[in-house]
Amino acid sequence: MADIEELEEFVSQIAKPERTIKCVPDGIRFEQFATACDLPGAPDETKKALQFPVLKLREITLKDDETATHIATILQHLTGKLPSFVTLEQYAWLARTTVAAQLLKELPTKVANLVRKLSIGVEGIELADHSPPVVHVVAKSLIEDIPLTGGNLLHVIKTLAIANCPLLYYTGVALVFAGLDTIVQLDCKAPELYCVQGVNEFLRRLEIFNLQYLQQQSNNLQTIYQLLKLLSLYQNMVIMRHVGKSLEELSEEHNGYAESLHVTNAQIRTFRQWLDNASAIVQPFGKDQEKDFLILADLLQVDMIPLFDDLSHDEDIV
Repeated sequence: MADIEELEEFVSQIAKPERTIKCVPDGIRFEQFATACDLPGAPDETKKALQFPVLKLREITLKDDETATHIATILQHLTGKLPSFVTLEQYAWLARTTVAAQLLKELPTKVANLVRKLSIGVEGIELADHSPPVVHVVAKSLIEDIPLTGGNLLHVIKTLAIANCPLLYYTGVALVFAGLDTIVQLDCKAPELYCVQGVNEFLRRLEIFNLQYLQQQSNNLQTIYQLLKLLSLYQNMVIMRHVGKSLEELSEEHNGYAESLHVTNAQIRTFRQWLDNASAIVQPFGKDQEKDFLILADLLQVDMIPLFDDLSHDEDIV
C-alpha cells in the first residue's frame, strides 16, 4: 500500500506539458522594427531619411506618443518614395519593412492607417520578374530577417495570400512550405525551401506528418495547431483557389507556376483522407484538455473538411 501511495505522489509531481494553444501572433517590438529598417537594401535617400527616427526607436525611455510619431515618419517617407524602390534588393527591403510594420501591435489608429496605406502601395508595385529566384530572395528576407515564426508566420502568410500582387502571393505559398519544413526541422539550406512547390510536394509533407507523428505530438498541441493552420492556409491559397482549372487556364494566370498550382481530383482525395484520419487522431486529445481540443476540432471540422464537402456534387473529386 505504501508503495502505491509513493508512486501516486511521484506521478503527481511530474510537470505536465504545456497544452494551451496560442492562436494570436506575438507581433514584434519597436526595437525589432528599427532593426528591420536598419538592414541593408534601402535606397541611399531613404537610408539618410530614416536614420534619426530609427535611432530614436531604440531608446528605452521613449514615450508612447513619441514612438508613434517616429513610426509615422518612417511610414510616410516610405509611402511617398515607393517609385524609388526599383531593384530586387530594394523591393525585398521594402517588403520586409512593410511586413514588420504590419506585425507592430497596439498602434494608434492613425499610425495603423499609415501601415495599411503603405501595404496597399507595396501591393501596387509590379515587378516584371516573378521567377523562382526572385520569390526566393523576397521570402528569405522575410522569414530569416524579421524573423518569422509561430503565429507571426501564420499572420504574414494570410496577409500575403490576399495581397493584390502575384509576387507576394507566390511568396506566401513559398512560406507555407518553409513553415512545414521548420516543424520537422528539415535542412534549412535546401534550395527549394523558399520556392513555390507543387501539390505533390505538399502531399509528400503529409506523409511525414502521418498518424504516428500526430500521436507523438499529443503533448505539444501548439505544434499540431501550427501544422493544421499551415495546411489550412495552403488549402485556401492553392487547392480551393485553383481546383477545376486546367493547365492552360493556370498558364494564363500564373505564367511559370501553372504546374505547381495545378490540382487533380486524386490529390484532393488524398488530402481529404489525411484530414479524416487526423480528425480521428485528434479526437482523444479532448479527454485531457477540452479547450485545446475544441480549437483543433474546429480547424478540422469547421474550417477545412467542409470545404471539400462543398465539392461533393462532383463525385469524381470527393
